[in-house]
Amino acid sequence: MNTIDDFKARANNLLDLRGYSQISNPIPVFEGEMECPYERQYILRMMIRSPETHVFQIPEELKWLEKTIWNCAEFQFRNGLFNPFVYVTVRHGLVTSETDDDWHVDGFSMRIPHVPEQNYIWTNSNPTQYQDKTFPIPEDFDSLKHNLHNYLSSQAEESKTKTLKTNTVYLFDPYWVHRRPFCEAGTIRTFWRISFVPIEIKDDTCTQNPLLPKKVYGNQDIRQTLTEYESSTTYL
Repeated sequence: MNTIDDFKARANNLLDLRGYSQISNPIPVFEGEMECPYERQYILRMMIRSPETHVFQIPEELKWLEKTIWNCAEFQFRNGLFNPFVYVTVRHGLVTSETDDDWHVDGFSMRIPHVPEQNYIWTNSNPTQYQDKTFPIPEDFDSLKHNLHNYLSSQAEESKTKTLKTNTVYLFDPYWVHRRPFCEAGTIRTFWRISFVPIEIKDDTCTQNPLLPKKVYGNQDIRQTLTEYESSTTYL
């Protein structure tokens, strides 16, 4: 099991594929039910703070999450974690996303060298599953060429699958391999993620914050150019 000191130690080092050679499980931070919005919400990585804004810019549709955002920010500050960008993801209502139930990680990109982000998540049903194991990466694996998510998924073991608790806020970083469990048709679920990120996420699929100037990055999703990795016997 990780401790907050483990997260603090990793937070000072650049992202490195060697990090997958150690188990990086999430840690519980807060517990409790939350009042969720009445209407469906689907928000993907909406920026609510940057070095330019200095303070949180929380639109009306996210006011129900405002206290929790501040609680997570206080936890960050109290533990010396100071990533300047903050993004919010919300999936509230009928489960429709199709790829979240694949094994994956959040926030691992080496296009620009940077330290890890910190993510806080919570759900009221069908809680997140994760792999309680290490994932040694081959020496010739290139994260700018090969699809890391697919490689991690190929190495996952159902016998190593564990499940988080509902109504609990967990902290994790980009070395945590996880998925949303399979949900039957008609499943209603609330999930949110608050991400404290060291660099701007320059992705046009991010939901625009109506309180901030609109940004268009015009960049290509690197995931569309990645290839499958062919096996090797030597590891980092």
